Amino acid sequence: MAQSIFHGHPEEISQGLRRSESGAHFLIIYPELQTLREMYSHYTKSALFEGNEIVVILPFYETVGTVRRILSENGANIDVRKHEKEQSLLVMDSLRGYFGSQDGLMLFVKQTVEYAKNSSKGGVSVLDDKGSFLYYEKKDDLIGWEMKLSSKYEGNLKGFCLYHKQDYDRRLSENDRQTLLEHHGKTLHLLPSPIGSL
Repeated sequence: MAQSIFHGHPEEISQGLRRSESGAHFLIIYPELQTLREMYSHYTKSALFEGNEIVVILPFYETVGTVRRILSENGANIDVRKHEKEQSLLVMDSLRGYFGSQDGLMLFVKQTVEYAKNSSKGGVSVLDDKGSFLYYEKKDDLIGWEMKLSSKYEGNLKGFCLYHKQDYDRRLSENDRQTLLEHHGKTLHLLPSPIGSL
């Protein structure tokens, strides 16, 4: 089966994610935090304001507070507190999300999709950093967790699995990477923005 692998800068990847159909389950590999921040800022802003979606962000290599600050600054300029109060933006530490209770995270996502449906939202997008598994050296749990998830989600849900490039390249075997590639609808490699594009 031919793999759909794409490379792009934060804004173009963000636009591609926005155009993806409900049910999308994509793998996103990012080079460093600055590039990831640009992408999730673009994506969150357009998902909230153009898509009327609920956005769930599960960071690992930065704190929940940092994500809130990034989203409220110049690039996205989102009123984070207002959107969190309205439950259209949810930022939760991925370590807590996964290792507080693994089933709890999927249950939480299902409840959020149900809430979105009942409140006339355009759907739910989950941007989820998988670094917590690798931090705890639970590579087998990570692969098992990914395999439990469908290659295409049901309902009005998009799931974007975020992997730091160093983790992906160094902590996963060639076989693991191939398994992940084949299990996701698309693989997207984030490239740093060209100098002077901000």
